[in-house]
Amino acid sequence: MNRQGSSFAAFSRTALYAAVAIVAAAPAMAQNTTSAIGGRVLTVEGKPLAGATVTIVHRESGSVNTLVTDNDGRYSTRGLRVGGPYTVTVTKGSDKEVRNDIYLQLAETLSLDVQLGTSVLSTVVVTGSGASSKFNSDNMGAGTAISRKELDAYASIARSLQDYARMDPRLAQTDKDRGEISALGQNARFNTITIDGVRTNDTFGLEGNNLPTAKQPISIDAIEAVQVNLSNFDVTQQGYTGANINAVTKSGTNELKGSLYYVYRDDKLSGKRYNRTTDSYYDASAFKEDTKGFTLGGPIIKDKLFFFGSYEDFKSSRAAPSFGPVGSNMTNVGITPEQIAKAQTVAKAYGLDIGNSDTTGTFLTVKDYLLKLDWNINSQHRANLRYAKTEQAEPTYAGLNSSSLSLSSYWWTQKKTIETVVGQWFADWTPDLSTEFKLSKRDYDSVPKNNANLPQIQLVYPADATNKSDRSLFFGTENSRQFNILRTKTWDGYFAANWFIDDHQLKFGGDYSSNDTYNAFLQNTSGNYSFKGTDPAALWAAGIPSTYAVQLPLPGKALEDGVAQWKLNNLGLFVQDTWTVNKNLNLTFGLRLDRASTPDTPIRNGAAQTAFGYDNGQTIDGQTLVQPRVGFNYAFEGLEKKKAQLRGGFGLFQGSAANVWLSNPYSNTGAATATFNCGPTSTPCASTKFTADPANQPNVAGQPPALAVDILSPDLKQPSVWKLNLGLDTELPWGGLVAGVDYLYTKTKDGIYYRHLNLGAPVSTGPDGREIYYNAAGQDVKCWTDGGSTATDKCGAQAKAGRNTKFGNVLLAEHTSQGGGNAVTLQLSQQNQGWSWNTAYTRTAAKEVSPLTSSTSSSNYANRATFNPNEEVNATSATLIQDRVTAAVNWSKAFIGKYKTTVGMVYEGRTGKPYSWTFKNDMNGDGYSGNDLMYIPTAPGSGEVIFRGSKANGLSAQAAEDLFWSVVNENADLSKARGSVIGRNSAKSKFANTFDLRLSQEVPGFGANHKGVVTFDVLNFGNLLNKKWGHIDEIPFTAGGGNGGNRRGFVNFAGIQNGKYVYSVVGADDYETRQNKGESQWAVQVTARYEF
Repeated sequence: MNRQGSSFAAFSRTALYAAVAIVAAAPAMAQNTTSAIGGRVLTVEGKPLAGATVTIVHRESGSVNTLVTDNDGRYSTRGLRVGGPYTVTVTKGSDKEVRNDIYLQLAETLSLDVQLGTSVLSTVVVTGSGASSKFNSDNMGAGTAISRKELDAYASIARSLQDYARMDPRLAQTDKDRGEISALGQNARFNTITIDGVRTNDTFGLEGNNLPTAKQPISIDAIEAVQVNLSNFDVTQQGYTGANINAVTKSGTNELKGSLYYVYRDDKLSGKRYNRTTDSYYDASAFKEDTKGFTLGGPIIKDKLFFFGSYEDFKSSRAAPSFGPVGSNMTNVGITPEQIAKAQTVAKAYGLDIGNSDTTGTFLTVKDYLLKLDWNINSQHRANLRYAKTEQAEPTYAGLNSSSLSLSSYWWTQKKTIETVVGQWFADWTPDLSTEFKLSKRDYDSVPKNNANLPQIQLVYPADATNKSDRSLFFGTENSRQFNILRTKTWDGYFAANWFIDDHQLKFGGDYSSNDTYNAFLQNTSGNYSFKGTDPAALWAAGIPSTYAVQLPLPGKALEDGVAQWKLNNLGLFVQDTWTVNKNLNLTFGLRLDRASTPDTPIRNGAAQTAFGYDNGQTIDGQTLVQPRVGFNYAFEGLEKKKAQLRGGFGLFQGSAANVWLSNPYSNTGAATATFNCGPTSTPCASTKFTADPANQPNVAGQPPALAVDILSPDLKQPSVWKLNLGLDTELPWGGLVAGVDYLYTKTKDGIYYRHLNLGAPVSTGPDGREIYYNAAGQDVKCWTDGGSTATDKCGAQAKAGRNTKFGNVLLAEHTSQGGGNAVTLQLSQQNQGWSWNTAYTRTAAKEVSPLTSSTSSSNYANRATFNPNEEVNATSATLIQDRVTAAVNWSKAFIGKYKTTVGMVYEGRTGKPYSWTFKNDMNGDGYSGNDLMYIPTAPGSGEVIFRGSKANGLSAQAAEDLFWSVVNENADLSKARGSVIGRNSAKSKFANTFDLRLSQEVPGFGANHKGVVTFDVLNFGNLLNKKWGHIDEIPFTAGGGNGGNRRGFVNFAGIQNGKYVYSVVGADDYETRQNKGESQWAVQVTARYEF
């Protein structure tokens, strides 16, 4: 902070002879892992000075870059370490100028012009952070830079980059449990996370936190700086349409430095959980979580070769469930201990151990290793090499939510390993030409260790007078883990050259990526049974299931033939011209070309092509996209001659579809395996008997195999988005305040949604105009006598009545050009000696055709609330945070000697996530429950629909109608939709407020330049003050079971009578207090660190 404060004074003192930061010539290179300095050396008269020597010294490592200015007085060097301090010395003859204490930000160029030959002695302090960095000619798009100082100042109990990325006001943690981040309302899978230029995010697309592991793969203690990019118009930016969170690791210096640290928290250092069932509070389940680690860096050869290493060991038993049976102190699900005990008794009769609900003794363990070498080859060449490895074992408690419980046989431990190597070489060949070369390799393995080897078994307890929704008890082997292995191997290469010609900087080069995938994801290979009834355990004992599914190999094939084994390559070429028009205006024009290729095709299914008209062997091989990009920065004087700039740009950005979506057609060809199933709206299960042996599951008698086929549309392309950004930044005349306003607009060019090709033709049209796929029996009220979630057994109801019975799900990944949004951000910040603060407000609008919530095509299709199943309708994004207010303040002061006390606070206030109002069951007969948007009648007594109660609640017709309208009147979004079908995601969950606090105190160490640091992180500080504050109350994903994404319901479809829908009213699904990871409660984490 002292450096920044003095820099402002220095700017004014030396304005006549040094143009610093905002008017300099050197534009950004947008390197991912380093920094740069560039500019011009001028005479007193302002003319270019050729032949001047510019020496740039990184003081801590002794790294020296010596440059000579060209005929235009220009100099530039890249590949510099992030941070500092640097000293820049310019000499020619007897003239000399010195710039001290220069600090550089990640992936940015500090523009530094110097006038040589003045009679005034000039030693100026410059910093590349804070306000001076914001006012820079390379700043054209929208983003946020986060230095090591801010990483140290602000709390992060998860010790994760994503906690710090939320400092950008356009990013929001939409799911703190999973660590999910949305940029501008887009799907988290459209973000990338890079560390040292290597993609660290979950490129395959399985994880909600967009990371390949539960914990960030590289320790936050090894990170030097972070950058968030939302609209960086440099042509090297690729692979994301949302945001890029980019970080670089630390490097060794000439001084041996290191740290030892221990991080601890447990259940005694956290707030009480909230039981919504009883409106009471209970102690968190006992847990312990600690992290042990060290960092060490120093010289191998002074001024030449350096090392940095880190190790971290994390262990936690915190991921305990927050849902339990009736009578437990957790949120009750509506299943009694007696019902669980009866299921265990039946299991013993089968000779099975289905486990219990005890989570003690299970731990998430993660180990991180890192080693980095930096080599100053000479003053023109620099190189580095970094190796990192993460090993994880994560217990997973599936099937635990507001409508279901599971036993330990259903759980598993996910074993994961990610290993990366990256090397970089930076070269300054002449004063006008420099290059960068980077090569990296990444290996990733993920394999579940299941607690049991059984079929999946689900006991379904129907809704009753006490419970508005069905409840389920799961045990056995979870159906998606029965044959599940993921391995990927990725190579990436990058080369770029920068060439100065007069007032132009040309950048050109290319990048190449090759990714090998082995993905075994075959569901139900060991069988999947459900038993539904008042006493489902007795039905299980009898052995006749309500539903059953098994995936088996076709004749002459093996399950291994259903494994996706394929390679995806991408070649990128780019060229860009940055033109310094004058000292105020910089313009950038560039083109980027991406071309995808794959040598592999799925096994072709000719029968599917004949039946549905699409070739399942279609891939994205050969797809090419040209992406134009332009940007500008115009610097001018603001109020009272303060600095100001107008910046912006426009361009096309290609992202990457989650590889799992492109991989599904290789798994589901319909030519290797087939699914056999039975159920109340398909083939009856009367002749199917439960079999416990997972290797000998029965076929369904009389049913042909249902071939599941995934297909890519020939129109499908990698996701791409147009982005337009316009921003204004200005210093205000008062106390160093800096204000800014940003407008960011996005328009989807190439998006993805899913269509179901095997629904068959609609059987009829419903009273509100929607397509109905039930047969006549399925539409008859006689099949819905209970008013519950499913049709009456054996009533003859058939979903997808016109389907091709030789096939099951035939799902097409289709192209759409609909979707996009905009965001307006207002920001205000101030930096002073010892403290700084910033605050921002962002208003966002975002729309999409599909939320793409899942890794499987069937879930992506099903978890979208629709009027008609295959519609291409643009609606509010499922991850939109419409209004977000953020504030951060940090303060530091040494009260005793040089030992600082530091306080950092971060506030976030945001609107809740959107959700849809849908029927709770399958209303249109497409085979999926919970995803059909509701029709809301115009008024009570309108006679448009027929109301009834369910068998479980026994409501009369009038009482059911009264309950219906009470729900409508209590929810403004429903009231607005009277006389129409309510729109997707038209409702919002509750507003949430959170404060996170960090307190740090330095203490003396045992030697010179040693110190200790004790840090307290307080998550959700407001909840510590009042247990009712800080709750995150949301409508959860698929509330009450079924599909539809974030959706809420209070009506079951109960048939069509006299041309009118029959509504069985059961009451509205409740909010859920999100607390699986304690995100709605306060928590304290203590860190003890010794630095030397």
